[in-house]
This record gives sequence, structure tokens and C-alpha cells, in this order.
Amino acid sequence: MVQVNQRFVRRLGATLVAGGMAAAVLPGTSVADSSAAAPPLKYVALGDSVAAGIGAGAPDARSHNCWIDRAAGKRVPNSSRAYPRRLAAELGAELNFQAYCGATVSQVRTKQARALSKKTRLVTVQVGANDFGFADVLIKCAIGDDEPCNNSLRWIQKQYTDVLPGRLDGLYRKIKDKTSKTKTKVVVVGYPKLVNPENTLCVTDGLGASSLPVMNAAAHTLNDVLRIQAAKHGFAFAEAERPFLGHAICDDEEWINGFSNPLVHSFHPNSRGQAALADIVRPHVKP
Repeated sequence: MVQVNQRFVRRLGATLVAGGMAAAVLPGTSVADSSAAAPPLKYVALGDSVAAGIGAGAPDARSHNCWIDRAAGKRVPNSSRAYPRRLAAELGAELNFQAYCGATVSQVRTKQARALSKKTRLVTVQVGANDFGFADVLIKCAIGDDEPCNNSLRWIQKQYTDVLPGRLDGLYRKIKDKTSKTKTKVVVVGYPKLVNPENTLCVTDGLGASSLPVMNAAAHTLNDVLRIQAAKHGFAFAEAERPFLGHAICDDEEWINGFSNPLVHSFHPNSRGQAALADIVRPHVKP
């Protein structure tokens, strides 16, 4: 008669029962498949008023306050039409919308970047235009003489070349340090050129004819610096100049505001422009 090892039988039976119970959880699937759905993608949007959607209308009172009209005692919050909101909705992402009006590279690095963490999986960053007063000079150009305006724009262009790269390097290194690095997608977003120098309507609208190409040259230099620094840190660059061709201020279909009320909306993408920026960034962030 064969002697049966009762301890072995008990162990074998327990194993079979456990296996049957595991299979009964979800037939044809693994135990891991029965877990809850993955958490939403964590997306942090950094930047200035263009990233905040100022000029696109539809402010969302639940967003961070962006700009304060002290005279009127009102706050202009980020727009619900801003491209980060559009992208977050498409991706089903959890958006931490840090961009605000007037932000400089230093402010994004020391304040907005606090929102980044090792759990962040997507970052868009659009900043640099404000560091040397580009927006303020543009408004002065529209109401003043060409030559002082052009001199100011050329000075800003030189600062973009000489000073801005070092500032961006510090910001981009901080983004890498605070995120999971290789697991985080970072997209640097460029700026559109504002005007069509061949469109005489802009001249009659108050902008000097000689200032139009100088405005665009400064914007192009800014984009070159952003693109080069993005590549240096392994970030994607979403280029905006070519997609906005034919849609500048005074073109038949404007994607950028001219003079606006409130004044802060001037020289910023409108709702169609924000939709275009979302189209430009989308290929870089779509899973």
C-alpha cells in the first residue's frame, strides 16, 4: 500500500483552492486587471499671459488670478479658452494651471515651478517675452514715434540673445530637478510673430511702418533662443511662427488682438489663436 504524505496533500489542496479563487475574480484576466483605473495624468502649465489665455475672453473665476486692474478694482483670471485648458480636457489630465499675466522667467522658476513634483508627467512652459519689457514697448510703439520704439526693440532683441539663455537654463534645470526627468514630457512653447509687415492696415491702425519688421525680428530671436535652449535640455519645442502666418494683427482672419479693452488684452492671441496654440502643442503631448 502506498503511503500518502498528508502534509503534501493539504498543501496541494490549498494551492488549488487559491488558484481557483484567483481565477474566479475575473475569468480570463489577471488579478492586476481588476485594480482601479489609473489616476489622471498630472499636467502643470507654466508661463506668462499668453499661456494664461489673456486676450481670449471667457475668464474662469475658479482659476488663479492673473492680472489686477487696480483702478477698477477687478481681477482678470486665466481664460477657460487657454490652450492648457483645452489640452487638459482632451487628455483627461489633472491640470495645475500656474501661468499668470506678466510672469518672467525668474518668477516661473521661483514661484510657479513649486507646483512641479516627481508625479508630474506633462509640463508646458511658455515664458521669456516679459523679461525685458517687450509688451510694454509694443504699446508705446503704437502711440509714439518709430525711432525710439525701434531702438527699444533692438535693445530687447539683444537681451534675448545675450541674457535670456542663462535665465532659461536655470529654469529648465529646475524643471528637470523637480520632476521625474525621463518620465516627464516637457514642451517649450514658442510665440507667434505679431504683425504682417506688408499689411498697410496696421500702419493706419497706429503702428509705425518701420516698426513692424523690427517687432517681428525681436519675436523671431526670442523663438530661436527658446528652441535652442529647449533642445539643450532635451525638451520638445512647439513652434508657433509658421502656423500663425496669415493670421497676424490686421490680417483678414486675426488670431492675435490689436488694441483692445482692457489694454492688457492687446497683442495677445484671441480665442482662435489659443485654439491654434493647442493644435501646435498637441502633437508633442498626445500619448
